[in-house]
Amino acid sequence: MKKTYYLFNPGELERKDNTLKFTPISEDGSENSVGGPRYLPVEDINEFYVFGSLRANSSLYNFLGQKDI
Repeated sequence: MKKTYYLFNPGELERKDNTLKFTPISEDGSENSVGGPRYLPVEDINEFYVFGSLRANSSLYNFLGQKDI
């Protein structure tokens, strides 16, 4: 069963092999990470809802499109 993920905290989302790595960052956008990274398996993700600021690149969006997320 695939899950819906809600991202409320600001952070950076990137592709790490065939999983997604979300690293929270501070509110002011500095490089100091607030917590440790979380790894999200792509096979378990149905959709994302992002309510905070998010750093991402076009290759991540291409990967999400290939996986129908």
